[in-house]
Amino acid sequence: MQADFSFTHYTILILYVAASLAVGLWFARGQRSAEGYYMAERSAPWWAAAISIISSDITAVSYLGCAALVFTNDLQLLIGTFTLPLAAVFVSVVFVPFLARRKAFTVYEYLEQRFGRGVRTMASALFLLTRGSHLAVALFAAALVMSQVMGLSLGGCLLLMGGLTTLYTVLGGMKAVLWTDVVQFFVLVGGVFAVLVGVAYQFHWDLAAIWRLASQPVPAGAPWLQGKVETEGHTRIVDLSLNLTHMNLWAIAISSFLQSIGSYGSDQVLVQRYLSAGSQRQMVWSLLGGGLLIVPVNMLLFATGVFLVAYYSHFLGHPGHAWVAGLTDPNRVMAHFIGHGLPGALGALVLAGLFAGTMSSFSAGLHSLSTATYADFIAPFRPKRTDDRRDVQVAKRVTAVWGVAIVAAALLLGGHDTIFAILAKVMSPFSGPLVGIFLLGMLSKRATTGGAWGGTLAGAAATVAVTQFTRVHWLWYYVVGSLVTIGVGLVLSALPPRVPGQTPANSD
Repeated sequence: MQADFSFTHYTILILYVAASLAVGLWFARGQRSAEGYYMAERSAPWWAAAISIISSDITAVSYLGCAALVFTNDLQLLIGTFTLPLAAVFVSVVFVPFLARRKAFTVYEYLEQRFGRGVRTMASALFLLTRGSHLAVALFAAALVMSQVMGLSLGGCLLLMGGLTTLYTVLGGMKAVLWTDVVQFFVLVGGVFAVLVGVAYQFHWDLAAIWRLASQPVPAGAPWLQGKVETEGHTRIVDLSLNLTHMNLWAIAISSFLQSIGSYGSDQVLVQRYLSAGSQRQMVWSLLGGGLLIVPVNMLLFATGVFLVAYYSHFLGHPGHAWVAGLTDPNRVMAHFIGHGLPGALGALVLAGLFAGTMSSFSAGLHSLSTATYADFIAPFRPKRTDDRRDVQVAKRVTAVWGVAIVAAALLLGGHDTIFAILAKVMSPFSGPLVGIFLLGMLSKRATTGGAWGGTLAGAAATVAVTQFTRVHWLWYYVVGSLVTIGVGLVLSALPPRVPGQTPANSD
């Protein structure tokens, strides 16, 4: 699938990577404490934190996957984007006041205050496992595309992206992550616009024609259909049916809202962005700003799918676009288009956007993994020290270890993807219960530690049961895990506590 990778492509990418490293080196100066390294001294501008929230949440999977999703299905999941501002408001009211008062390093500190250290440790460990495996998969996906487009080895691309990102994250800490996120956001959006411009130019800027083509079934015989025949187009947005086994408005809206609360309220990666803003007011502004700004960004990402459906449908069999027939896997449509359909600087800009999406999400995730490890597993057991610079060195070592571990895991993924598929399947039942624990504690004053533990186990078991023994659509899995955790947690919390040594009243 490799296309000609020109001097222009290499120049743009080298300049982009050099700028990212320069930012890391710049912010490596003057780091005096673990709080400065992990929280940017709680002085980040709210607008920068808002942009960082978006950048850290848009991975290469999102960059490539939104186009593939529309190319293979339709626009229904776009509806979920509009729940993000609502979730941001909810988290601003329910979660932020506590985090601002406590000046927390991690969101899991709340769980210790509410349910004890055991629940905090369990929740933080779940975050480390799920986010670590997620980063390895996202890094692998991006490197796979880069290797196909650039003609480099997969291992080389993994080491290039993972190694360089780890380097500037270790050196610069939160400030480097935050400000590179800002730069990478604009590069990423520029890459999306490059795709839209590249397609629109071929249609002489006739956007109505693009939409009309995308709303029709792809012509029979398209190689990516693999013998199937489409009966519907790709622009459907709303399905009002109540079928639990199919994607529809209700499943998307409810699941997306709960997942957005989980992302903004219990995922350390996103929480750490607005914690760095300092005051409660600044935290709220950054959270709301990120929740609102992500809407047009996601709309652009989904629009690439619409444009590519129209492009490939229109130019299939066209003498000047014989390469279109080379697409056999619809899930790789964006990578295929980058490699063949975009000339010169436009192709380089899209690839830089892929770089940006990977590096921003990887650096943010890596930094938050290090923060959770330090704050939840190292700092509580270390004696209080006056040497803050030594704490910074410990923090940097933890970050470096996580970077090496994730790059190594991504390298293993190339030959042992079934291991990671099994890991993802095992860990996914805990993502819903994790947000369920937080909602249980924050929305009910009667919730107990036993209720939190029992609810978590019940939520995980219910999710496994639904995934294995029913045909319920995957959008409901998160909802099941969250609501069962809350419901069982409330029931167990309402039971009278058992007094040790006490015998039942009706016993002989």
